[in-house]
Amino acid sequence: AHTEADAHPRSNFPYTQAACRGGETSALAHLQSYLTPPWPDRYKQSRNALQGQHTSSHWSPWLATGAVSARRIWAQLQAYEQQHGSNDGTYWLWFELLWRDNFRMLHLQHGPQLYAARGLSNLPKPSHFPKDFARWCSGQTGEPIVDAGMRELAATGFTSNRMRQIVASFLVHDLSCDWRAGAAWFESQLVDFDVQSNQGNWLYVSGRGTDPRVGRRFNPAKQTQDHDPQGRYRQVWLA
Repeated sequence: AHTEADAHPRSNFPYTQAACRGGETSALAHLQSYLTPPWPDRYKQSRNALQGQHTSSHWSPWLATGAVSARRIWAQLQAYEQQHGSNDGTYWLWFELLWRDNFRMLHLQHGPQLYAARGLSNLPKPSHFPKDFARWCSGQTGEPIVDAGMRELAATGFTSNRMRQIVASFLVHDLSCDWRAGAAWFESQLVDFDVQSNQGNWLYVSGRGTDPRVGRRFNPAKQTQDHDPQGRYRQVWLA
């Protein structure tokens, strides 16, 4: 059992605090709070930030539990655009809702095949190295940006979408481990776990989904320079 005292002070989604608790009341309050200028307008510029409670919408935990629907959010987003105007930020919020729906469509189309070792690809079955996987889970790989992300995930049950892509890529493409093990670890850790989005994103990163290009390797050095050039994120989670 968790109490408010358990919430990490630098959590991106402090779920034990009142504003982030589950249920429709909190979901609708957060929806109204985020759909207030300037947050939606800044979404495209801020969505890849590694820290900050208003850098992204943070709708996923309530969407995952059914406390709010994608259709409700879409309707409120349209109302926001009618009042304040549309822009790249509001477009990308809508686009991410579509991306979420795309993963649901894939499950209707392909079902269990999305959970097979090869996924939807003709690639060979993935290799796996249990010791490397354990180091990844515990944030002990030796790659600072990856270790910071994995420690944040373990401590808070949450991490940014950008960080999820970075650590997933590292497991699959740098450690040559089984993508399904990574998907299962995320399932065990995330407070916003959503089976369709989780499976779909891991297939995408591993190159075993619908995208014909092989894999999605994120260069850790480039990601660090692009998203944590001053080391503030690493300082929080590696201290």
